[in-house]
Amino acid sequence: MRIKILILLMLCTFSHSAFAAFILNGTRFIYEEGRKNISIEISNESKETYGGQVWVENVLIPKDDVAFVPMPSFFKVDGGKKQVVRIIKVSDKLPQDKESIFWLNVQEIPPVNKDKNNVMVVAVNTQVKLIYRPISIAKKRENAEAKMELVKEGKYYRLNNPTPYYFAITELKVDGKTIKLEKELSHKLGMVSPKSSILLSDIKLLPTSIVVIKAIDDYGAINEYEVK
Repeated sequence: MRIKILILLMLCTFSHSAFAAFILNGTRFIYEEGRKNISIEISNESKETYGGQVWVENVLIPKDDVAFVPMPSFFKVDGGKKQVVRIIKVSDKLPQDKESIFWLNVQEIPPVNKDKNNVMVVAVNTQVKLIYRPISIAKKRENAEAKMELVKEGKYYRLNNPTPYYFAITELKVDGKTIKLEKELSHKLGMVSPKSSILLSDIKLLPTSIVVIKAIDDYGAINEYEVK
């Protein structure tokens, strides 16, 4: 999940900390083929009435193509209340042999700042993964991370994903030691594409090394797998 803070107004000082008013009921959402829609629940954790906007951002398909539509895309929710938004699939062009990934964006629209002591108003954009899963591969998703493998390439190894699923790897261990990941590698491991591989050029591995990964499942839980 990524959160972007957009500064809407700044004067001289800042009297209190910014926080996200909206909390989603998941860190990722799975849309399985055959469903009419899926629902996300947005809680307004503040005491004020906020506006909100929801949209789906393409990752791999052309930006102008529309695959999913949120209903409603704009809304208003009172403090301490919740808003349900339904995501509806409107495209038949998505691949049927692998998952497709999108960014689901939830943008806060804060109330007008009437307190003269406050000099900053912020709007938080929460961005989470939306994954479309064809029905043909739905039943084999559970613990599919266990199928990941190490493939030797010259003096290095590749972490290979032979499956049609997206994986989110949060940690990598070699012989029981957690590896400090460089930013670029961490980003790649955070969204491992179907039938792809990642070169581990900065990690020393031996043929006898035991490699273990931690990955996030559909429900946000973190599971551990040994890579063969």
